[in-house]
Amino acid sequence: MKNSNNPALEPLGQALLAYWRGKKSAELIHEFKNGQKRSLPVSVFFRSHEEFLTTDKAIEYCRGRILVVGAGTGVHALELEKQGYEVTAIDICPQAVQIMTERGIKDAGQQDFFRFDSERFDTIFMLGHNIGICETLKGIKGLLHRCEKLIRPGGQLLVNSVKEPEVANSPSPKGYPGELEFRLSYEKNVGPWMRWLHVDFSTLTSHALKYGWSAEKLIETEEGGFLARMRPNL
Repeated sequence: MKNSNNPALEPLGQALLAYWRGKKSAELIHEFKNGQKRSLPVSVFFRSHEEFLTTDKAIEYCRGRILVVGAGTGVHALELEKQGYEVTAIDICPQAVQIMTERGIKDAGQQDFFRFDSERFDTIFMLGHNIGICETLKGIKGLLHRCEKLIRPGGQLLVNSVKEPEVANSPSPKGYPGELEFRLSYEKNVGPWMRWLHVDFSTLTSHALKYGWSAEKLIETEEGGFLARMRPNL
């Protein structure tokens, strides 16, 4: 996932743009290495503030200047701007950035988070399970290191993720069950295989501590989902 214009996300980009242009029935397919497939209505990427998922409800914890990572169609960035926050919204998918721009988000750009450089932020907002861009548990170190370069003293990282029970989805049967490998498809466009991380709160906390960060659980669900606030111990 750590490169610009990633072809693995091209089906997502096409699906988002199709929906935005009027095809409200658009669906995105996730195909896992074990052959399992999941269909996701593209409408979920355009949900309103009132339709936010339980672990999406992080706006009340925000403060200061905000960086929204993996901002998608601007679901969260739009609401943050409405509430008066100074927001920078980045995404690696060009179609997503196009949509954000057309929706009126003031500062939206196509950026790879791992290469993104900017003035510092008070809050890094990484919802939509977007901590998954680190791909593996080992990748958490690099993600937090990049965050340290972007967070102001006293700043915070807000993330959500979920405990992944399906070991069969892991590229290695003996590996961590949240280290997923799948590909996306929209209509006849099938992307290459990509890696993504779903991490449970306990595992995330233990890795955070190793790298000099703290983690506080703000919300949890019965399905193993959570919203957490993380801070570097600078």
